[in-house]
Amino acid sequence: MPVRAEHPGRLVALIGAPARARPAALAGIPARIPASRHLPAPRHLPAPQHRLLLERRERLQPIATRGRVAHALLLALLISLPGLAPATTHGGDSLPPQIDALLPELPLDPSQVSIYVRQVDSAVPLLAFNAEVARAPASVIKLVSSIAALDLLGPEYQWSTEVYRVGPVADGTLSGDLILRGYGDPHLSNDAFAGLLRALRAKGIDTIAGDLIIDESQLAPPSAGRYDFDGAGQSAYNALPAALSLNRQATHLVIYHDRPSGRVGVYTDPPLSGVDLVNDATLVTAPCQARHHRLNVQFSQPEGERPRLRVSGSFASECPDERVARLVLRPEQHAASAFDALWRQLGGRIEGRIRLGSLPPAAVLVHRLESPPLGEVLRDINKLSNNLAARLVFLGLADQDGPAPATLEQARARLATWLAERGFEFPELFVDNGSGLSRETRIAAASLGELLVWSYHQPWMPELLGSMAIAGVDGTMRRRLRFEPIQGRAHLKTGTLRDASGIAGYVLDAHGRRWVVVVLVNALPGTTLAAWHGHAVQHALLRWVHAGALRPAVAPDLSAARD
Repeated sequence: MPVRAEHPGRLVALIGAPARARPAALAGIPARIPASRHLPAPRHLPAPQHRLLLERRERLQPIATRGRVAHALLLALLISLPGLAPATTHGGDSLPPQIDALLPELPLDPSQVSIYVRQVDSAVPLLAFNAEVARAPASVIKLVSSIAALDLLGPEYQWSTEVYRVGPVADGTLSGDLILRGYGDPHLSNDAFAGLLRALRAKGIDTIAGDLIIDESQLAPPSAGRYDFDGAGQSAYNALPAALSLNRQATHLVIYHDRPSGRVGVYTDPPLSGVDLVNDATLVTAPCQARHHRLNVQFSQPEGERPRLRVSGSFASECPDERVARLVLRPEQHAASAFDALWRQLGGRIEGRIRLGSLPPAAVLVHRLESPPLGEVLRDINKLSNNLAARLVFLGLADQDGPAPATLEQARARLATWLAERGFEFPELFVDNGSGLSRETRIAAASLGELLVWSYHQPWMPELLGSMAIAGVDGTMRRRLRFEPIQGRAHLKTGTLRDASGIAGYVLDAHGRRWVVVVLVNALPGTTLAAWHGHAVQHALLRWVHAGALRPAVAPDLSAARD
């Protein structure tokens, strides 16, 4: 891989920089440190694996004790030698000993793992293991489009949702059509949408004598269907990009104990017109336990009939309200149905039809609703791993001056052009749709690592870090690495699929140095990958970096790998 061109005022970006040669003075230090005798029994391993791990630990206890003492003495001696920098205590192309010892216990083959570790002010990585291998990154790929969007669009970029009219307004009546046009707002909430309708009422429109037209022409319709990725087409994470994506396209069913009637109550949020809600759930006077609380939500639309949502099962009387999100209607149907229901709640009327269409040339802008800025939208994408928002931000990379509708091909082309303009060459990179839900997306750990190092020195770096989950604190890292020294000292993006697990971001070590860390773990062909296997490798590497990436750490606690 060629060396990257140097950017004025920026670090030289290298891909796959050769590992530093192991100094001759370090020849006496073992390349592999045995597992610690303090390794606790994993709680979740099957009995045979558990037994093998205990036997291995017992065999290694005396060796481990001697090895750690000898290694510590040698390391102290060598670091004291003149001219020997601490960073040279680890070879750049070999795994840290605790990772090397961990892999066979999971078991994982080293060929399944890629790691890239580099200090943000260094021109070369400290560790680049299988870093040039193109791997499936799962939702970690969201960092690529996030970085590109921050640089191309800026942290203050906003999406619009616009309302136009055709015809005059007199005495509260619009004598013509009302057009609702979307531009792919990734954060179009129920509250914001209701505010838009209230603004229309405040501007003098009570009755729409013509049609309500839904204009989705600014984004190309997706070529895939909601059921194509994993068959769970009603799950909210499978929403596909659309110009009007109200409330992430999800219908929220709120199920609760209606105490005055002594029955189960159900309503939708947002309210929807044209959808039949059937409540067959029964109330059980019982504590909130799974055996008493079993709900089922089904969607159906018999040919020639209205869509139907049916809630059945039992609801325990002591349980709190429950919200269930489902993809029920197509995006344009969802927005139109919510508009109709909310408009009527506000006392408005629609005398014409509700239909799809495009903006007529004579249309007059009535109101424009702006989304939150990109920097805020990215928190949903990187802290909470919102797939729909990630897809919409990726489509937002399409040339803003190009012809509508925006397409994935345009977004990929703009991304490739931007990378070239910034001096990056990532020939293995393929971004399918900007979200983690892809079996085709590929990137090398070194490519993502370089991009993160470069991003750290950009003026929008605070927005990028602020969008990422903090270890042990929030987002997808809320329950991981809690109550450990690294808690609160790493900003990370996670990703998990059935055959891929990844993590990438920034770690502040115990000495106040900032590191870029990328760990990608893929299943062997034809197999799946247990999420906790990937987490175990990631946690061990993050602990090693936080400790200073110089000395061996206590072998990782496998029992915490599921957190």
